[in-house]
Amino acid sequence: MPKTAQLTSERIQDALYGFTRSQILFAALDIDVFTHIAQGEETLDALTEALDVDRRGLRILLDGLVGIGFLQKKNHTGLHYELPEDVARYLVRNSEEYMGGMVSHCKRLYENWSQLTDAVRTGQPAGGAHGLAALEAFFSELVKGLYVSNYPTAKKLAKVLEMGKSLKDQHILDVAGGSGVWSIALLETDKSSQATLLDFPTVISVAREYVDHHGLTDRYHFWPEDLEETEFPDATFDMVILANICHALGPVATQRLLQSMGKTLKPGGRVVIVDFVPDDERAKAGWPLIFGVNMLISTPEGDVFTQAEYERWMREAGFTRFERKDVENEVTALIGIK
Repeated sequence: MPKTAQLTSERIQDALYGFTRSQILFAALDIDVFTHIAQGEETLDALTEALDVDRRGLRILLDGLVGIGFLQKKNHTGLHYELPEDVARYLVRNSEEYMGGMVSHCKRLYENWSQLTDAVRTGQPAGGAHGLAALEAFFSELVKGLYVSNYPTAKKLAKVLEMGKSLKDQHILDVAGGSGVWSIALLETDKSSQATLLDFPTVISVAREYVDHHGLTDRYHFWPEDLEETEFPDATFDMVILANICHALGPVATQRLLQSMGKTLKPGGRVVIVDFVPDDERAKAGWPLIFGVNMLISTPEGDVFTQAEYERWMREAGFTRFERKDVENEVTALIGIK
């Protein structure tokens, strides 16, 4: 008989101590360690003086960052530090691709996740039930971090949709589009398309900066409004993007939104849902099911939905053909064609 691998508690311990990596990273960003090293303050003494912190405390934190791979010892000797390439690109404050907004978001999530037991018992998110409008300021901060992480994925989406090839001259509605990252990538890929971005006014002000940065202002329209109060025009758009919004809305609001999208699309138009989609039995381990717990913590009705659920809701909204595109690992595009 084949030899059975020895059972250990390693994965349980990994889960129990997983918080240590994020807390070390939060502390490093709080005192701006990476930015100061990028500015040339590479020694323990220089950093201690610049950051005005306890030398022993800083030395131990820096060792911890080396331990999790977010810092390196220069020439592997002494107390000189240098940044790995990805840290220099994404965690230095003056970098164009700085992910500080995402770090702040995850730090807030960390506090919310400590209330998971209560959320399971009550069915209410951390801080109680609230509508999307109450989260407007939160979203305007979050979209800055999401832009950096989502832009490469949005470029892949443009490719799998065959923008500029089989799909051209599209008027795209980007619903709750945040920074506009999804429609930005589509418009960059097809020079004949235009987009309308719908989101809260404070989020739109952030999106304008990204749209201008990509040189797309002349092909963008902005629709500053609360999604929950929006009335959509009939037969106006060729494509609707619902990227990472349905899971926050919950099943009832998502079905209502899809009904509206079925009406606002022209005949032959398509709705593109980008989301973390679990398998239909919700039996496969992976990020989509973990993310569902995040929706319990963060929203009053949110959840992750299966392909079968989405297709049923799209069919009820008048869509007759369906396609699935796997954009990248655990990120799926479900397409309904009217």
